[in-house]
Amino acid sequence: MRRIIVFLCLVYSVAACNNKDKSLSFEQAFLKSLQKNNYDLLKDYLPDMAFYKSLGDKMEKRTDEEIKQYLDEKNEKIKVAWDNTLFNVIKRKIDISKIKIKEVVYYYPFKKNKISEAMVISYEYENRTWDDLDFIVNRNNGKTVLLGIPNIITTLSMSDPELRSTNEAKTFLEIENPDFKAKLQKLTDSLVLLVRGKKLNEFGGHLVYRGNDIKRKWRSPINISDSSDRMEAEKFMQRVSTDMDGCTSYSAGEIDTQKEIEGQWVALPLNCGTKTIIFAYLKINNQLMLGDIKVDVNVK
Repeated sequence: MRRIIVFLCLVYSVAACNNKDKSLSFEQAFLKSLQKNNYDLLKDYLPDMAFYKSLGDKMEKRTDEEIKQYLDEKNEKIKVAWDNTLFNVIKRKIDISKIKIKEVVYYYPFKKNKISEAMVISYEYENRTWDDLDFIVNRNNGKTVLLGIPNIITTLSMSDPELRSTNEAKTFLEIENPDFKAKLQKLTDSLVLLVRGKKLNEFGGHLVYRGNDIKRKWRSPINISDSSDRMEAEKFMQRVSTDMDGCTSYSAGEIDTQKEIEGQWVALPLNCGTKTIIFAYLKINNQLMLGDIKVDVNVK
């Protein structure tokens, strides 16, 4: 009788663990798979035949055999990325159990892709916050399906304390707000007025640092009190003045976004006669700051 009771307890314990695993969110399951060195813990979050067919016309029409081959190739890429992430964890001796998830942000940076969604996770590790857990997922059917791990080199590298991935994600979400363009145009109009009024101190407070200090370049604002930074601000102000010359009136075009090595650019074009002046911003310290300007000549 005692053996039967022990056996039933073991069965119950295994079942409880399985149910617990199935109740994990994707991000929790991903971390647990690394902690346990067990890729199979992610199997419920990987794309399968049912998922592919649930997307209907959003996916290319394929035979079942072609779908299987497509999924095998995609899942193999995910496995390779996971292996690389695990290698980083082992190499850096990261204790996964000490990672505490703080925030998860979803956004749509893929203009022509209605299936994929970007996911950025910020987490705390040893009293510091990082956000180098990036994924491509799908949540259309109430379940998170992992479609890719895009940044295998930087995943869990804990090298960017500025949380640029989170800031970029939130910038995308801001842009989707109908009021965003009006706010960006108001900011741009004010900068034009500051340039025309030759108010360098105020104008410099809205500029991204573009100097020779690699640690600050594209990552911090100009310090208008610093002599070299001030000189940089003066040159930038002259550029804006020259580019806006002759534009007594102008109209704003559509906002464009583009991710470059410097970060997530947000550009607002100003149409002025035969030219378009493009003001390009980066988000620094949770504030949009002017990082570049260029002129396109409209050829008729």
